[in-house]
Amino acid sequence: MKLTLADNWRQLHKKGTVIFAGACTAVTAFGPSIIDAWNALPPDLKGWLPQGMARYMAIGAFLLMIAIRYTAVRRSDKKDGGDDAKNQP
Repeated sequence: MKLTLADNWRQLHKKGTVIFAGACTAVTAFGPSIIDAWNALPPDLKGWLPQGMARYMAIGAFLLMIAIRYTAVRRSDKKDGGDDAKNQP
């Protein structure tokens, strides 16, 4: 088994999964600040939020990561004016 760099590794910073993982890492880095903000919230406002919100957010982030990983957004080349130009007589 050999560990090597991923194919086209110089372009990985443009991938959706890398961007999303970076955003999740940034949120994790601000964890103590988020906890302080949570503790500063009044109890009646905390009551409006569902129990286990952190668990639901983690599950949502995981599912979003899967969706981003297995889908692709491609730019369409409009060299000939696109589909609209083809449909005109």
